[in-house]
Amino acid sequence: MSKKISTIFLSLFLVGILSVSCSNKDKTGSAGIEQYNGNYVSTETFNGSATGGTATDYLWISVKDGQAGMDSANNNNTPPSTFNYFPVTGSGTDYSFSIASDSIVGTFKFASDGSKVTVRFTKNPYLPINKDIVCNKKQ
Repeated sequence: MSKKISTIFLSLFLVGILSVSCSNKDKTGSAGIEQYNGNYVSTETFNGSATGGTATDYLWISVKDGQAGMDSANNNNTPPSTFNYFPVTGSGTDYSFSIASDSIVGTFKFASDGSKVTVRFTKNPYLPINKDIVCNKKQ
């Protein structure tokens, strides 16, 4: 009789462990933006003179410590010396941001392999809105 009760308790224990493991799948199955750590640079130039840059600047995106940063530079080989990092929301490959008192709003969509990020501004006084800006990862 006690062997039967022990088997029942062991079975219930194992079912409980499997239930917890399965219920945590959504929380642990996909990492946050930190999985895309690194620097990304736009494939095309833009006019950055309104922000103190040049008429042929590149957009740089940096991901570090669960946050993102943006800046421009006049070349696509050397990243800016500093980035102003800001929090993002989202998961998987899709993230959104709102910075500078909501004057700059947009989204990041990363390639699943982390090789590039597509930036789309929905509000920005300096850069084109509702236009995809593709930035490739720099090694």
